[in-house]
Amino acid sequence: MLTLQKRRLGRTDLQVSIIGFGGIPIIARSRTEAEEVVRYAYEKGVNYFDTARAYGDSEEKIGAALRDVRDKVVLATKTHQRTREDAARAGLKQSLRNLQTDRIDIVQLHGIDSEETLKKAMSTDGSLTALKEARAEGTIDYIGISGHNPYVLVKAIKTGEFDTVLVDFNVLNRKATEEVISLAKKLDVGIIIMKALGGCGSPLQHPQRNGTLLGKPELDWPDPSEFIAYFGKEGIDRAQRSLRFVLEHEISTIIPGFRSTEEVDYAVKVAEDFNGLTSIEKETYKFGELPPEPFCRECGLCKPCPDGVEIPTILRWDTYYTFYNIKRWTKEQYPKLRSRVNSCTECVRCEEKCPYHLPVIKMLKEAEKRLS
Repeated sequence: MLTLQKRRLGRTDLQVSIIGFGGIPIIARSRTEAEEVVRYAYEKGVNYFDTARAYGDSEEKIGAALRDVRDKVVLATKTHQRTREDAARAGLKQSLRNLQTDRIDIVQLHGIDSEETLKKAMSTDGSLTALKEARAEGTIDYIGISGHNPYVLVKAIKTGEFDTVLVDFNVLNRKATEEVISLAKKLDVGIIIMKALGGCGSPLQHPQRNGTLLGKPELDWPDPSEFIAYFGKEGIDRAQRSLRFVLEHEISTIIPGFRSTEEVDYAVKVAEDFNGLTSIEKETYKFGELPPEPFCRECGLCKPCPDGVEIPTILRWDTYYTFYNIKRWTKEQYPKLRSRVNSCTECVRCEEKCPYHLPVIKMLKEAEKRLS
């Protein structure tokens, strides 16, 4: 069996392969096909397997494929329940049965994307209490959190309750580098990356092709969680470059979703060959750079807009236009929004609620000029 490079998963001290296994795509495969892909990934050196109670029969397929090598892998699942009672009785017990184990390495609070949700999960009767009780009983080892909102994840990490954080991060979504990753490193919280392939269809310049533009963002890549190889060699090349970009950062593991053994091979090859980005790649991808201030972090606290303006979406697309030079796609998408900037009555509620004190109305007006 090949040995992939491993990195330490924060204070858990678990050593995890830098390419992990995301458990969503195997939902669409038969039991036999899914178990074959999972087992193949293990044989190629993948030892971190991520799933969730909300992912259909993913837990069951992963559990069946790995039951005889249980102690050689790290199993991570998630609970989407928010109360102690639901998480303890329905959630955790079912996950243990599905995964065919008496112990789960990591259980994460699933999809914590708002302060309200975080507060509920962390209350006395919340799901975090159930996870802590299960940890004391020995049925889980570590507690993690997953979400798409860096603003909320930072608040969660600061509580000291979480051993790992699962956050989306890719070429076109770098918000995690502003504070989440650095704070997690400081507090020794393990960093797991989802949606690393988001943007691998974007018109970024290929370092070896003299600036030739390749595709559009997320138009030919249906789910940035998945390592989809449907688009031939060019699509595979873009996906592999996207993985390289993320691996250059101080993270522990990436969990793309795999549908086939071939896709496992594509990702494993990236890991085996990876010795850091070249100087040309760093320049091409603007490595280490965030959009210039002011830019929207999409925390969502400005919503709902009384006038129905889709503020985070518009400002995200404006960042695509200005920072990533994705002009044609954004100008094509903007007219499709139900409510554009011209609906804004300048009530300034968005600016009053913005924790980053951004001049939201001015930013929206400038975006309107560019995208209209």
